[in-house]
Amino acid sequence: MIFPARLFTVLALVCGLFVTGCMSPPRVGEITVTAVEFIAPAHALSQPRAVLTLRFINENLIPVALSGSKHKLYLNGTFVGEIENKEAIGLAPSSAKTHDVAIFFENLAFVRQLASQANPVVSYRLVNVMEYRESDEKNYLKSETNSTIDLSSLVRK
Repeated sequence: MIFPARLFTVLALVCGLFVTGCMSPPRVGEITVTAVEFIAPAHALSQPRAVLTLRFINENLIPVALSGSKHKLYLNGTFVGEIENKEAIGLAPSSAKTHDVAIFFENLAFVRQLASQANPVVSYRLVNVMEYRESDEKNYLKSETNSTIDLSSLVRK
């Protein structure tokens, strides 16, 4: 009777080790990107370039290292510019980090018009493609964020 009990215990331990050895590492899930604020350069909207602060929110329980990202910005439903970030961004598990990026306005007249309104808070849509590496393989995360942003810092009063 002792032999079958010990055999059962050993088999249970071996099966447990086999199952945990076959588990794959956790996959990278959702990363949310939001537009926080525009930082107006000294020339304000005299040139089609500004700085936008983005907030990257890692909703994963594992750290994520982004090797770069691309973003398209729409204000009030109209495409206004693209952002290409070539800097790496490290995100700790369940954390957020802000990062300043340059944006080149392709529709500067429209941005000027929105920024000079009596209420310069406008809706935005930010379409994001983030690159990260996992086991020497390039992977991409796509996301989209809709919210509002204040453009008043883009005009000098």
